Amino acid sequence: MSPIIGITLTDNIADTGMNNYTRAVEQHGGIPRCITPDDEPSIAGLDGLLLTGGGDIHPDYFNQPWHPSLRYVSEERDELEIPLFQNALAADLPVFGICRGIQIMSVAMGGSLYQDIEEEVPRETLCHTQVAYRDSRHEIEIAEGSLLCEVIGARVDAVNSAHHQAVDALGEGFVVTARTEDGIVEAMENPSKRFMLGVQYHPERMLNEPNLREHAGKLFEAFIKAAS
Repeated sequence: MSPIIGITLTDNIADTGMNNYTRAVEQHGGIPRCITPDDEPSIAGLDGLLLTGGGDIHPDYFNQPWHPSLRYVSEERDELEIPLFQNALAADLPVFGICRGIQIMSVAMGGSLYQDIEEEVPRETLCHTQVAYRDSRHEIEIAEGSLLCEVIGARVDAVNSAHHQAVDALGEGFVVTARTEDGIVEAMENPSKRFMLGVQYHPERMLNEPNLREHAGKLFEAFIKAAS
C-alpha cells in the first residue's frame, strides 16, 4: 500500500514551485496530502512528513532580533510546522526536510540560524543564493557512515542551492552529515530515528536537472521506502 505523505505548503496550493514536491512524492510511490496553515498540526493518518522550502522563519523562535534581510516570513506557517515536526519526532514518523524544512527541524529542537549568510558567517563563502532566478550549484562533502552517505553512495556530490539562511547551532538530537567547503551545513539527521533527514538544497527541483537527478531520486526513494 502506498504511504501517505504529509506535505507542508503555503496557502497557495496551486503554486508551481510547490507542485514540484507533490510530483516528486507521486513519482516515487507516495500519496501526497497537503497541509496548510489553515490545518491543525496533526500527523494523524500520515506515514511520513515532508517539510518544504519557503520563506524565512520568524527569529523569535530562536531568540534573535529581526534581521533586515528577512523576507516572506509567515508566522502562521511557523505555528503549523514547528509543532507538526515535534509531533512527528515524538512518534518516530519518517521526516524529510528541504531548505526551510531543515531549518524548521533544527529550530523546533532549540537550534538557531544564520539569518543572512553573507553578513553573519565570519568567513568567505560560496554563492548559496539564486542568480538571475536560477539555482546556484556547488558540491557537498558527506559524512562517512551517515544515512545520507548510505542513500547517495558517495562522499562528495553536486547539488543546487537557493538560500540566504542556514543552520547555525544544531537542534537537540541532530548531527551534521554534509557541509560545503565553506562550512555551511547542507544536511543533518537524527540517527536515533528511523528516517529523519534535512537537506539545505532542493532535490524536488534537482529531479528536473539531468546531472542532478540521480541524487535527488535516491533521496525521495529512500524517504518513501522508510514511510512504507
